[in-house]
Amino acid sequence: MKLSSVTIATLAAASPVTAWYMTFYDNTNFCKVDEETEYQILEGNKFDCNTFGASMDGVDCVHFIEGGHCRDLGIDKNPGQCGSTLEGQNPDYIRSFRCCSTGKMTVRTAFVGLVCAGLATAVRYNDNQVALTKDGEEAAKNFPEVKQIDLQSPAFLNPESIPAGFDNGTSGPTSDATLNYFLESLASRNDWLTYNNPSFKSDERRSIPYVYLSTSSQPEVKANSSSSEKLRVYLQGGVHGNEPGGDQALLALLGKFDANSTWAASILEKMDIMILPRYNPDGVAYFQRFLATGYDPNRDHIRFASQQTREVKALIIDFAPHVMVDAHEYSANRAYGLKDQWAQAVDGQFDPMKNLNIHKDIREYSEEVFVPRIAGAMDKLNLRWSPYITGNAREEPLVFTQLDTQARAGDVSLALTQVMVFLTETRGIGLGSQHFQRRVASGLTMIEAIVQTAADKAEEVYEVVEGARQKFIDGIDEVVVTDSFQPTNRIWDFIDLPTGKLVEIPVQFLSSTPVKSNLTRSRPEAYIFPQAWKEAADRLRLNGVTVENIRSEFRGEVEAYNVTSIELASTVYQGTVLNKVTTEIKKKEITMPAGSFWVPTRQAAAGYAFTVLEPENIDSYATFNILPVNVGDEYPVYRVLG
Repeated sequence: MKLSSVTIATLAAASPVTAWYMTFYDNTNFCKVDEETEYQILEGNKFDCNTFGASMDGVDCVHFIEGGHCRDLGIDKNPGQCGSTLEGQNPDYIRSFRCCSTGKMTVRTAFVGLVCAGLATAVRYNDNQVALTKDGEEAAKNFPEVKQIDLQSPAFLNPESIPAGFDNGTSGPTSDATLNYFLESLASRNDWLTYNNPSFKSDERRSIPYVYLSTSSQPEVKANSSSSEKLRVYLQGGVHGNEPGGDQALLALLGKFDANSTWAASILEKMDIMILPRYNPDGVAYFQRFLATGYDPNRDHIRFASQQTREVKALIIDFAPHVMVDAHEYSANRAYGLKDQWAQAVDGQFDPMKNLNIHKDIREYSEEVFVPRIAGAMDKLNLRWSPYITGNAREEPLVFTQLDTQARAGDVSLALTQVMVFLTETRGIGLGSQHFQRRVASGLTMIEAIVQTAADKAEEVYEVVEGARQKFIDGIDEVVVTDSFQPTNRIWDFIDLPTGKLVEIPVQFLSSTPVKSNLTRSRPEAYIFPQAWKEAADRLRLNGVTVENIRSEFRGEVEAYNVTSIELASTVYQGTVLNKVTTEIKKKEITMPAGSFWVPTRQAAAGYAFTVLEPENIDSYATFNILPVNVGDEYPVYRVLG
């Protein structure tokens, strides 16, 4: 789709002024400049000029940026940075900007009267790359290479294989062909590694290879909780295609196994491992966060809109892991503070899953045993770390929110089947090739610490997870429908953007360790709903939930939900409009015919069923309009009490 451009305003100004340059990146297609006389913004893309912290006296000019430098009238210098929060944006999709102060100079053309309201993120087919926002010279000094780590992944073993676009943020460092050759080479010389190229493909028919690591005589990818007493660990990266630190860290882990057979044997004696290094090859091909369809692959675990999401989820559920790691990168130079004066300085963020429908034994063991060991591994290499957070940029004091509990994310959805799951994030989005050795070293350090801890305590981890599953199945704990964060205060590592120096800034920290339960309900023995809603049953099964069809008519008392209010979101999200629902529960007698769907709650995956079937949950089938309701309706799912 081609967008037409609309001229906003031009004005001649001959006197010397102090100018701020709000620099848009030419690969975002937000704005374009016709020499020095006409400034244009592409139709459908508006921005709020006042969010940039620049003086708006009719002398503000939009200019391009190249390679981290301002370009105008021969100026080429490292600018001071001031990123921006754009009003109305989902934090996952905020674009990065820079402002460049150039001192006194003559500006011939400027914006006047530019009145704009929040920028709407425009998703285009295969053209969703984020802005290149490399660290300035002083800031870069805070991110030296990690000399203690020799990385054995394709980008470091064969740097000549790195595409030219990696430097400017338009490509990842490792092509699919290079990745496949690397994996096949490892398999050819190691009996304990099996290369798999499954029959299912990405949405654009690219391969999604994975490897299976085991010293068992008969390695088997499919498993279940009763097939073996050996710990099973699943590692994935490349869920978002513009986060190369994730898949490269997993390739580096494989390279380390290959280079150190003694260490590999010590790990594989205790566990079997499945590694899917590149979940989203289409996203990698276009160096964009999204799938080729424009869906976010890490927000597709309620609707399962992509067939690729369904196929990969089936692979993971078949493997039935006890431990999982999901490796990502976070935006490096997103600026915080009222003057856009700070950017996060932590090399790695990590967190175990927090949803209260995960058994407390799994949550507590993750926090008490794994987290200190990951932190210790980072500290040993002088790598800065923190819990995973999101935050609003243009506010003070700063407010950071820890990892949420939403099952729409792949990691949380799997954890709700009673799996010990960890998210890792390295500082990297928007940096191009900058600091890549440190980024991959940070990712590898976190992942290796998790794998090593699981191996060191393999029997204990196995017993904790399997024991928690049985306790969860037998338990009588209430279902947690909604939750909230608990505020506290912390000190955070930042880069001071004007100087490039490391600083520590206090933040209000909305903690999810643990979250506070708000709305809870008694645990039903089962949920029952009409066979007309087959799509709901199919989606439950995709996440490992057992759903049965009753053989004979059901008659009995149930709890029914009467919808008392709805609130529709103002924008489309993942192909639907979210619906915030409230209900009141009433007991009633119902009759359901043979063939109706029955979801028993005495199963390990019931935590996911609680999340999607209780209508007030932020990820329920009512919220996502899989089971659409309006005020006054009776929600078509019923709670069968014991």
